[in-house]
Amino acid sequence: MKNAYILLVLSIFLLSYDISTATTISEQVAGLADSAGIDGVVVGKDGWLFLQEELVHLGSPTFFGREMAQISKATKAEFADPLPAIVDFNNQLKELNIDLIFVPIPPKALIYPDKLPAQLTKEATAQLQKPYEALYAQLRQEGVQVLDLIPLYSKARDTEQVYCKTDTHYSGPGLSLLAKNISESLKKTDWYKAMPQTKYVVNAQPLEITGDLAQMLKSGAKESLVLDFVSDPQTGKNIIPKSGSPVLLLGDSHTLVFSVGGDLHATGAGLFDQLSADLGFPLDRIGVRGSGATPSRIKLYQRSRKDPGMLAAKKVVIWCLSARELTGSGGWRKIPVAKK
Repeated sequence: MKNAYILLVLSIFLLSYDISTATTISEQVAGLADSAGIDGVVVGKDGWLFLQEELVHLGSPTFFGREMAQISKATKAEFADPLPAIVDFNNQLKELNIDLIFVPIPPKALIYPDKLPAQLTKEATAQLQKPYEALYAQLRQEGVQVLDLIPLYSKARDTEQVYCKTDTHYSGPGLSLLAKNISESLKKTDWYKAMPQTKYVVNAQPLEITGDLAQMLKSGAKESLVLDFVSDPQTGKNIIPKSGSPVLLLGDSHTLVFSVGGDLHATGAGLFDQLSADLGFPLDRIGVRGSGATPSRIKLYQRSRKDPGMLAAKKVVIWCLSARELTGSGGWRKIPVAKK
C-alpha cells in the first residue's frame, strides 16, 4: 500500500513537471528514466508502461563511432560500436549469396512520447530520431539493407496501437505491419516466384495478457489484444520452423513473442507465423531471449557448424532485434557465419 502511494505521488509530480525546463534533450530523457522505481519500470499515462533501460538508451547522442566506448554499456570497449559487427555480418552473408535485412525495433517511447509521464516535445522527439537516422544511413552506405520502422510506426500509430501498453514488444498490428512490409519486399525477388506456396489459415482472435513490464511492476495490470493466429490447413496445428527454408528469422524475443507460448503470451501468432502465412511457406528461425545482437549470431554459427548444408538453402536473413541493443551490455562482437 505504501509503495502504491509513493508511486501515485511520483506520477502526479511528473505529470505536472514541464520537461522543456531541462537544459538538454539528454537531460529530459534522463529525468524520465530516473522516475523508474527499483523494478526498472517507468509508469506513463493511460496505463502505458516503459522500460527504464530503453529510456536510458534513447538519450544517447550517437550509436556508432569512437564515442560508443563511453556511451555503450558493453563491458569491453572494442565491442561497443555496433557498426563494424553489422557490416561484417552483412559482408559474410553476401559471400554466401545471402541477403541481410536488418530490422531494429524502435523504442516504444520514441513512437509514443505522448504517453510518457512527462511528454517530450515534438522537437525533442525529432532530435532523438537523428542518431538512428545517422546510423542507418551509414549502414546503407556500407551496403546493409535496413528497415527503419520509425517513420512507418510513427504514421501507423495515429490509427492503430502498434505497441503493447504493458509489454516491451509490439502489438498485433505492429507485428502485422512489419510482416507485411518484409513479405512485400521478398515477393519481388526471382527466387520467391519459384517457391511452392501454401495458403495457411489465419484467424483473428482476442487475447488478454499481463505484459512483462506489468509483471516487473507486480501491478497485475491486463490489456486486451487482437492477434492473427496462423495454422496449417492440413493439420490444424501451428507452423513449425523449417531448417531448409530460404528465409531465416534471426534475433531476440521479438522473433518469439506470441509464437512460442509461456511467458511470451501465445503460440501461432508471432512474427514468424505472420511472415510464414504472408509468404506461403514456413521460415527457419533462430530466436534468443535477451540480447539479439551477438548471442543470436553465435547460435547461427553453432547451427551452421552442425549442419553445413543449412546455409546453402538460405536466400535472406531477417535480423530483428530491439534497437536498445545498440548500446546494450552484451556488445557487438564479430562472429563467423560459417566455419572457414
